[in-house]
Amino acid sequence: MRTPLAIITLSLAALLAGCQALPVKVLAKAMDNAQTEENVKYLRQYADEHIRQEITVQANRAYGELPSQRLDVVYPAQHAQAKLPVVFLVHGGGWVAGHKEAMQPYARLIADRGLAVVNVEYTLVPKAAYPQQVQELNQAVRYVLQNAARWPIDTGRVFLSGDSAGANIVSSNVAAVNSPEMAGQLALSPALAAPQIKGLVLHSGVYDVKVLYHAADKAGAIMSWGTHSVLAQYSGERQPSDATLDRMSAYPWLNTHFPPVYISASEADTLTKTQTLPLIERLKQLNVPVTAQIYPLSYREAINHDFNFNMRFDGSREVFDQSMKFLAQHAR
Repeated sequence: MRTPLAIITLSLAALLAGCQALPVKVLAKAMDNAQTEENVKYLRQYADEHIRQEITVQANRAYGELPSQRLDVVYPAQHAQAKLPVVFLVHGGGWVAGHKEAMQPYARLIADRGLAVVNVEYTLVPKAAYPQQVQELNQAVRYVLQNAARWPIDTGRVFLSGDSAGANIVSSNVAAVNSPEMAGQLALSPALAAPQIKGLVLHSGVYDVKVLYHAADKAGAIMSWGTHSVLAQYSGERQPSDATLDRMSAYPWLNTHFPPVYISASEADTLTKTQTLPLIERLKQLNVPVTAQIYPLSYREAINHDFNFNMRFDGSREVFDQSMKFLAQHAR
């Protein structure tokens, strides 16, 4: 199995031959078809079969004026008067695809474990370039904090979670909270203070965009071209500089104030070697608590990028249970 960018570039190789630019709508369609359909199918089925209590879903709350600036608030109905830890959930999709509706079954599963969830939508490339996605997450968080009395949310126990591109967005947001220099470069006034953030849950993410961008030089013409095209549009620059790529990443801004992290990935995903493993190593060097589940190439199931949402796998269910234990531990 391959990473999403590999799937896109290889499946569209004939189309790309002789082209100078890949239309983002074609890229987004390929990303959705290749990455999400099976995951969403099994995720929804698993949620329907395993959720044991009534879950309240307040959908499509506007946190801004743009059509994409919407969020869902999800929580267990029986705890409507409580103050629950809250998880801000951000979907993946290579920055060009995906939507919060695909994440709603996952949000419901988390809520079934006794937490509140804010399922955040954001503006995709090419309608917006970085750092708008991080700014929108910050805007969504601010909206929820300002209106927290409407929901069973404890604003002193906040977690953020994302997969793939979503992991890039949430980790960048938290890095900016803990690094005034990064926040300044992003023109970001953090809605959260560092003590409010109790942890991050990250899956199959991108944490060092500069490494990803330059590693594509060795990946063959089609793969290199596809990766550079996506990251250039995400950066907003035709040929992004290293300084720009660093601003799009959590890794260069990590420090000892970073909150505890739960992280999952599969070695079958090429992002794991260049993104997940270096992040784990750097966090350990900084004495940041890290709980990691990295499945080796020899693992008995054919899991790859974003496997954690495909609940037909034992590994996916194991990662979900581990991440819920992580949330419970750090929410105390």
